[in-house]
Amino acid sequence: MRAILAIFVALFLIALIAVRAANYTIAHNALEHEVDRRLAGEAATIAGLDGDLTAMVARIDAAQGNHDTADLYYLLTDNSGRRLAGTLRPHRPLPTGYSNFGEEAQVDGVAHGRALVRSVAGAGTLVVVSDNDEVVAFDRLLANTQLIGLGVTALIVIGGAMGIALAIGGRMRAMQRTVDAVIAGDLHSRVPLDGTRSEFDRQAAAFNRMLDRIDELMVNVKHAARDVTHELKSPLARLRGQIAAMARHAEGNPLQGEIDDALAQTDQLLDLFSSLLRLWEIEGGHRRERFAPVDLAALAEEVAQSLQVVAEDAGRSLIIGAIPATTIRGDINLLRQLLVNLVENAIRHAPPGSRIDLALERSAHAVRMIVADDGPGIPADRHEAVIRRFGRLEAPDKPDGQGLGLTLVDAIARLHHGTLTLGDAGPGLRAVVELPLEHRAAS
Repeated sequence: MRAILAIFVALFLIALIAVRAANYTIAHNALEHEVDRRLAGEAATIAGLDGDLTAMVARIDAAQGNHDTADLYYLLTDNSGRRLAGTLRPHRPLPTGYSNFGEEAQVDGVAHGRALVRSVAGAGTLVVVSDNDEVVAFDRLLANTQLIGLGVTALIVIGGAMGIALAIGGRMRAMQRTVDAVIAGDLHSRVPLDGTRSEFDRQAAAFNRMLDRIDELMVNVKHAARDVTHELKSPLARLRGQIAAMARHAEGNPLQGEIDDALAQTDQLLDLFSSLLRLWEIEGGHRRERFAPVDLAALAEEVAQSLQVVAEDAGRSLIIGAIPATTIRGDINLLRQLLVNLVENAIRHAPPGSRIDLALERSAHAVRMIVADDGPGIPADRHEAVIRRFGRLEAPDKPDGQGLGLTLVDAIARLHHGTLTLGDAGPGLRAVVELPLEHRAAS
């Protein structure tokens, strides 16, 4: 938009300059032509039809006493250059025909003049000079008027273009803020309307109707999924209770192994439904209403200390690195789950004997929570896949999981306007969650 407006203003100004220059040139040439016409007429009057030098002298003397020709100067010379009539005394010869001159010609009483030099009757030379001071002053006034008009018009055009750019830019920024809010999970955000019924207002209204429809569809899908999950979770919970009761009475029964396996799979299904419900709650963005100041350093210390025993029991070592004091606005329970998921993911997938590092890094505008291990890691081309919902690495040596651990981490990071990035720890996996220190709590 800015480029189009800039091109339009540039082309308009070029055309305006061309028109103003053409107007000045036409007016200037018309003035000069009028002066030349007057000089030619006066020279023809002085020369007469007979070409008599004596008559010319008389006519020059008469013209010099005429008030109408007070701004004209005359000089009549014979072929030898002897002055015959006129008061004009140029200090250097003037060229034959029409010519302009200024003070350098040193014509007494004339600062700017126009001269006509012509031969008369083959016996002499007639010089007629017009004092053009008033013409030059008018010409300058004309040029200044054109420049002032050009400047005023240019200011109006540039100001109008800037006003249009600001108006359109404001509407575009309002729409961009709405788009950013929707991407961040706030499906209730809408483009503000000004009630003018302009093209932009109608476009914003249409955009809002589209968002209303998307919001309605998403709500229906979420409600349906949540209802299905709840409907399934209750019979699964009852089934789990029945299988647990069977397991308690199955000691020594040949089917005890199968019963224990069914109980474990039922627990996995219940955990999966709980994770899905939590994920839908996070992605809805409603948890932002619970945001409060969170001491991230204390939270990281708490999670690390509580999981060090778990890591040791699994044959891994959890090392706490640098944890600078940092406070952000967020949901402490979700941030705790984020750290727990990252550390447990490393414990689950790194082989025994691996080292897991947990640290915080703070910059001027963000804080990074880093969990790295020295295990086999994840290929770079699979990083996005494992973050997606139910994303798993299809490898026989990988432990079973729901495929939602990193998905939940990513959802919690985005809820806090942050990002999850997976990288190579060389060897191993390096998971980095970057959160801004200043959240848009109102969004």
